[in-house]
Amino acid sequence: MNQVLILIAGMPASGKTTFANYLSEELHIPLVCKDKLKEIMWDRLQYDATIRAETQKFGGVAYDLSFHMIEELMKAGMPLIFESNFGAKCPETLEKLVETDDYPVLTFLFDGDVAAIHKRFVERDNSAQRHPGLRSHNRFDDLEQFMRAMAPCRDFAYRDKIIRVDSTVLEQISYISLRDEVHCFAAGIQKNLS
Repeated sequence: MNQVLILIAGMPASGKTTFANYLSEELHIPLVCKDKLKEIMWDRLQYDATIRAETQKFGGVAYDLSFHMIEELMKAGMPLIFESNFGAKCPETLEKLVETDDYPVLTFLFDGDVAAIHKRFVERDNSAQRHPGLRSHNRFDDLEQFMRAMAPCRDFAYRDKIIRVDSTVLEQISYISLRDEVHCFAAGIQKNLS
């Protein structure tokens, strides 16, 4: 596949990471996942994830590391996937990288019924399987608070093509159709280069 940046954005618990892992394996292209880096840091440093300032600090470091990895992959002209719960605007650092290396961008925005996604979020956050470095420690148990905090994630829109994915019911998402969208996007880029 030609150089392309696939952004997988949306609210927490909307199915982004599962799809990102699927797409990376299916297309054999690298995946940069900010939360995975945060997990690694927590495993090594055991910072106090109950303190919001600590989680924000290490979240910031995870973004810095993500951008470094993306920059290196872009220098090599590789296609890549970046998964995160972006705010309404694309991070300035990422915009600069995309502009410098002239990367076409395809965004999958995972969204849906906020109440259903919030319910999944709370269940996941309180699950024993949830990584301790990623737990919110009940900061977003209230639906109204979750809706306010996640509003920017729902508005994320950046660059060439945006595909909204309804993740209200995860089992209804067709990964194969979404994968085919990537192939169509990449084919369109190739056609334009010819």
